[in-house]
Amino acid sequence: MATKTKDAGDLEAIIARTALKYDLLPYESKPFPMSQPARLGAMAQLFGLEAAPLETARVLELGCAAGGNIIPHAARYPKAQFVGVDLARTQVAAGRARIKAMELENIEILCKSFTEIGEELGAFDYIICHGVYSWVPPQVQDAIMKVIRARLSPVGIACVSYNVLPGWRMMQPLRDAFLLAVPDSVDSLGRVAMAREMLQFMAKSSPDKGPYGETIRNWSQRLASLPDDYIAHEFLEECNEPCLVRDFANAAGVHGLGYLGECEFSSMIAENYGSELAEGLRARGGTDLIASEQWLDILTGRTFRQSLLIAGERMSGVNRALTPESIERLHFVLPAIGTLKRDGDITTFSLADGRSITSTFTNVGTMFDKMVARHPGSSSLDELCKDTDDQARAEMRDALYRMAMSGMLFLQCEPVSCATKASDKPVASPIARADAEAGAAYTTNARHESVALDAGAQVLLPLMDGTRDVKALEAALLEAAQQGRLTFARDGAPVTETKALKALVSEHLPNSISGITGAGLLLK
Repeated sequence: MATKTKDAGDLEAIIARTALKYDLLPYESKPFPMSQPARLGAMAQLFGLEAAPLETARVLELGCAAGGNIIPHAARYPKAQFVGVDLARTQVAAGRARIKAMELENIEILCKSFTEIGEELGAFDYIICHGVYSWVPPQVQDAIMKVIRARLSPVGIACVSYNVLPGWRMMQPLRDAFLLAVPDSVDSLGRVAMAREMLQFMAKSSPDKGPYGETIRNWSQRLASLPDDYIAHEFLEECNEPCLVRDFANAAGVHGLGYLGECEFSSMIAENYGSELAEGLRARGGTDLIASEQWLDILTGRTFRQSLLIAGERMSGVNRALTPESIERLHFVLPAIGTLKRDGDITTFSLADGRSITSTFTNVGTMFDKMVARHPGSSSLDELCKDTDDQARAEMRDALYRMAMSGMLFLQCEPVSCATKASDKPVASPIARADAEAGAAYTTNARHESVALDAGAQVLLPLMDGTRDVKALEAALLEAAQQGRLTFARDGAPVTETKALKALVSEHLPNSISGITGAGLLLK
């Protein structure tokens, strides 16, 4: 979408106004699982390219907010180096405070505009720019592309997320209405409140029975459950310029960058949308990847992308003729435990969303068992195929490849290492212990996912440093309950009597430890 060119003074004013709005109503800074370097590296390797090992990688995040996406990485990989850049002073200060509290020495967050980034930062193996590109003026979009091209290492890969057309057009009426009726002079929270009230009025009052009225009514319901920061920055910002994926790829090309694909590999597989769509897509897009991706957006109404970019000179080394052998060196992460069903020689593994895979090979059925047992950690072919022959390995590899194609598992270039069973003296990850100690409502697990922390987890996790057994943890939980830091109830009534409280704590603790383990918060 074209916008009027701004002179330097106008641009600086827009940047300053945007920074102020993020200071007044910050985005909640959380991890973005799809953008994690382990998945970016896996996509590079999938297409035959080299990727830097995370153990010693350099990672840059443009628009890092309070560091919720990169601080967990810095805690997980102490020998790697991380740099975040953001213009919102409030968020930068919060990120720096968290880094200091955790005593991390391999990460820094800089408060500056992308237009100010120069050679002083050096080169990076992974660059992440999430939730920024569509929400800044064209000049800053141009600066983002320049920074990515200039700062990518020889094996570097970048991830940029953005709103895409034509699907985002369905959301444009809301933004248009809000910008027309909600004055900019009101503070951010006040504008959000006005937008919510206005949308409720529109949903009740619109006489339209067609797509327009239906869109308003659907979004009125959706926005009721969405946080204020999302509404403020998605619909009320001065800039929100969705673009065609074709135009995004062209903009990258102008700066010597090539479009590799999407973070979500399965979204690129036409067959996942039905055989008729896949056949039509091949007829129209042919072997042109960008044309095919553009048609996918047109046909599916996709509104958001997380695209991968590499240096243009590396594009000649991309191998898009994928086979099961392409995943040989990668690690496989199940999105959820799923369910296993056996009927004679047939084994079916299913996810809650309805996706499933069926095999008549005994080895593949055993592989499903192993993957479920290793959840929430990852699996590799070598781990799954231990003590099997080449034929069994080929059968398992084919099944894993089909699962990757359909989105039944995620690919990573590094393993997800976490305990699947709590030890006698459990050890939680440093990031989980620190977040719980700080009273945070969320932490980040080994899969780089956000995990909610209840009052019990906030008490237990800081104590899970390998020095306390279950008896000690039970005593600590009881003490916290007696001090009123958490409450136990039976039949809806709070329990305060010591004997009854001890019984409830003893009953509750195994479930708490199991939940913490299943969430991927314990170290092996």
